[in-house]
Amino acid sequence: MVKLRLSLAAALLAALALAAPARADAVGEGTQVIRALGDTVIAILANKGLPKAQREERFRQIYRLNFDHAVIAAAVMGPTWKSTAPQVQQEYLDVFEVYISKVYAAQLSTYTGEKLDVTKGEAEGNGATIESRIVDPKSGRTVDIKWRLRPAGGQMKVRDVLIENISMAQTQRREFASVLQQRGGKAEGLIAAIREKIADLDKR
Repeated sequence: MVKLRLSLAAALLAALALAAPARADAVGEGTQVIRALGDTVIAILANKGLPKAQREERFRQIYRLNFDHAVIAAAVMGPTWKSTAPQVQQEYLDVFEVYISKVYAAQLSTYTGEKLDVTKGEAEGNGATIESRIVDPKSGRTVDIKWRLRPAGGQMKVRDVLIENISMAQTQRREFASVLQQRGGKAEGLIAAIREKIADLDKR
């Protein structure tokens, strides 16, 4: 159950410069983004009759709309990103998006009614940090979540999610750093490893 709640936060797993007076608006917009994100994800999870492929595609659409994919993907790859050819970067961006969608669609398949409550927001640079918690209605237990958002493409998007103050982006970066070390430090090796993970998820 705890893993599920963490996955929900993780599954719910973002630049234009704004003047100081606009930062308060970033908090309001960020709050709206997270509330809408939570409501959308929970509606999908509550639909137990939704086929696996459709559930994964819905998660992919949510991720694409609400998360700053290119920035997140480059950050979790680490220094290797800068030395990677543009066409390989694009291949990596594509497989990473598929991977994230499938991971969280699978981990959230046993959803049992958890709710996401937004508690407060604070301005942070030209963006905002939105605090929330996931509540288990049966046990009353909670998990604290922080969402870091930044303006991108004319809207506020998620750059990182902290679950009990543990950064999901940093956690993913450490995992990918280990894979890169095992695969010769090349982006192609990481891409191959991600494709293998996707194939494993498709078998479940």
